[in-house]
Amino acid sequence: MERYYWAGRKSEEIDLARCAASPEARLVHQELAARYDAKFKSAEADALAAFGISEICADQYLVNGRQYTTAGDAIAEAKRGLAQ
Repeated sequence: MERYYWAGRKSEEIDLARCAASPEARLVHQELAARYDAKFKSAEADALAAFGISEICADQYLVNGRQYTTAGDAIAEAKRGLAQ
């Protein structure tokens, strides 16, 4: 749930940056978007760690010895493994 919050905040700040009246305001909104993106990535890593998923490199995850390229696929596989 936390990931959705930070993704929403990032999207909102990007939209506000596009509509900013001054370069300074645009820069502030872009900075906030970058910070929210970092929080989103941290929340995503925490969610993956809760399932015992280790990140191999950017956008590649290892679950039960199999490699996945999206976090969603990795989480789905981890849930299937837990259900068994």
